[in-house]
Formats: sequence, C-alpha cells, structure tokens
Amino acid sequence: MDINFEIGNPNRPKGHALAYFKVDTEPDHLYATYVVTLPIQADLTKYVPPFLASHLGNLPLNDFSSFAMPPVPERINAYSELEKLSKQRDDDLIYAGNVFSFDLPRMMEMVTEMVQEYAKLCADQLLNDSAQIQDSIESAPEDVSYQVNDVLFSLMSESDKLAELARLLGKLRFAQEGNDSDTIGEIRDEVGALSRHLPEEFWVTSLLSAAQDSSPRGLELAQLYLDRCFRLSEGDTSTARELEAKIKALDIVDT
Repeated sequence: MDINFEIGNPNRPKGHALAYFKVDTEPDHLYATYVVTLPIQADLTKYVPPFLASHLGNLPLNDFSSFAMPPVPERINAYSELEKLSKQRDDDLIYAGNVFSFDLPRMMEMVTEMVQEYAKLCADQLLNDSAQIQDSIESAPEDVSYQVNDVLFSLMSESDKLAELARLLGKLRFAQEGNDSDTIGEIRDEVGALSRHLPEEFWVTSLLSAAQDSSPRGLELAQLYLDRCFRLSEGDTSTARELEAKIKALDIVDT
C-alpha cells in the first residue's frame, strides 16, 4: 500500500499522523483517522478480560506498538480542517487512498494496511538513525569517550563522583601492578575529566599524582587525599584538617 505524505517527510516520520481517505461516492467529504506508533511495545491482552477482547474489533491487542483511532475512519467535512490540525499539532498528514464508505470491512482493512506501512517507515528511520550513530562512533576521534564521560560526570551528585573517583583509583592500582600502560593512561584521562567536576579544594590533581606512586608511601598518601575528599564532601572540616596535617607530614618526611 502506498501512502502519500502531504505534510511531513516519509524519510523522517514523526510517529503520529492524521491519515485520510477519499470516497468515490462522496466527493464532498473525507474520512480520517489518527495513527500512532508507540516507542514501547505493549501487550494489552494482559489487561483486557477475554470477554471484552472480542468487542474491540481489529485492534492488535497483543502488539499494541502501532494503531489507528478510530479503527474505522470518521467523516471530515473539509481538507482544510485536517491541514490546520496537522500544522497545529505538528502531525504528519497522510493520504491513504480511495474507499467506499459503505464497505466497512474494507475500510478497516485499509486502515490496518496504512498503519502497518506507517509503522514500517518509523522502524526504518530508527534503524537508519542507529546505523548512522554507530558509524559516527566508529569514525569518531579517540577522545569522544572522554567527552561522553564529561557529560556523565556533570550529571552525577558529588558523592557519586567521589565513589567513581575511588573506583578509578582502585583500577589504576591494579593496572600499575600489571604494568598496563594503556589502561593507566586511560584512567589518568578519566580522573582528569572527573577533577573538572569537583571543587579545587579536593586536590584531585595531587591525589592522582600520589596514586601513581606505587610505593607504600604513595599508597598511604593517596588514601589520605581520598579520605580528605570524602570528609570535605560531608562537611567534616575538622577531620579534613587533621588529614591535611598527616599529608604535610608525609611530604616533609619525603623531602
């Protein structure tokens, strides 16, 4: 079945459309219905009692991802009404063919065919968009993952950021033990991105520097820096100052 988009783009259907039919025996009238494709598939047989299902006509209860309402087109007096509604609601406007108004079974059949065709266009668009996204990811520069991380970090709460920081430092320690230079570099970049979303007073740069020291002193110093971050986040400034003193003492011993 061919459907003609009079408003909208068949290559980028909106997922909702006014669809109309012309009637050979009634040249002054049109018959219209409204088409919807849902982003989530629904099985209405779970909600509709069996004794009611038989009274719902040709509605696809077990696959309610796309449908037309009403299932039999209603008479519309003028094309201008459809055009105005389509523009006001930002709907696609589709011409779906000619019918005989007295042939109700055929009208319902044509509506079903039209819904299937429209749903197919919507599905094709999603597939094309997914393919383009995948292509762009594969061809994107290597730093795109860090841009994604920047977005994710900006959405995290401060406590979640610190939890992520602790996780990355644990991963860094494991990579250092295995001499995995590639992973070490990736983690350094991630911690650098994360540090831009934490207060400067957390001293994340100094923390990262200490964490890259695989000696017992470096491990102790990194733990003190990390504990201090959590204390500052909790508002426990007195304990944070005590941890600062321990950090400075370690630095003095080292020098």
